[in-house]
Amino acid sequence: MSWKLALGVAISLVLMTAIGRVVEDPDTGTATWDAARAAGFAGYALAWLSVMGGMLLHLRLRLRGLALTWFLETHRMLSALALAFVAAHVAGLLMDPVVHFGPVHVAVPFTSEYRPWQTGLGTAAAWLMAVVLTTTALAGRMSYNRWRAWHLLAFPAWALALVHGLAAGTDSGATAAVAVYAGTAAAVAALAAVRIAGRGWVSAGEAV
Repeated sequence: MSWKLALGVAISLVLMTAIGRVVEDPDTGTATWDAARAAGFAGYALAWLSVMGGMLLHLRLRLRGLALTWFLETHRMLSALALAFVAAHVAGLLMDPVVHFGPVHVAVPFTSEYRPWQTGLGTAAAWLMAVVLTTTALAGRMSYNRWRAWHLLAFPAWALALVHGLAAGTDSGATAAVAVYAGTAAAVAALAAVRIAGRGWVSAGEAV
């Protein structure tokens, strides 16, 4: 279900971005750039929610009255939707008539002429997200420990996305953006501290 929804969202967002590209002025229009910025920010927020959800599941912290399967599916849904918005972010960059990105620039980290290392971190984050989701889909074909090792890449993926947003985002200096980035980073750090301290720690055999 999560994959179908994410695919539908990605296609819809890309189509809307394409329509914006058609109607905007080819020299001064900002529709595609605005779409790329909005999709990137939304993708980051969804990735953060997914990371937080995964940590809460591991700590066995969840609302009473809701089945564990609901939380697991929500976690998967958030991850898939995050990648869908990242796809729309990339599509907006590829379509933008002012800042020129090519397929190689968005697929290979640090190859863009526009803020190369800043955008490269975003590319690396996207690839790590794709790896996490792919290995999750193939989890039934591998051992728990191997799947767990791949799944932990969600943390560097989110961290790279955070640095990418701060360094490459044209709105990163805005008060609201700074508040969001600082707040999300603090929340992850707090849960990570709880997790490292051992609260709710479960063994591989007990984990779900």
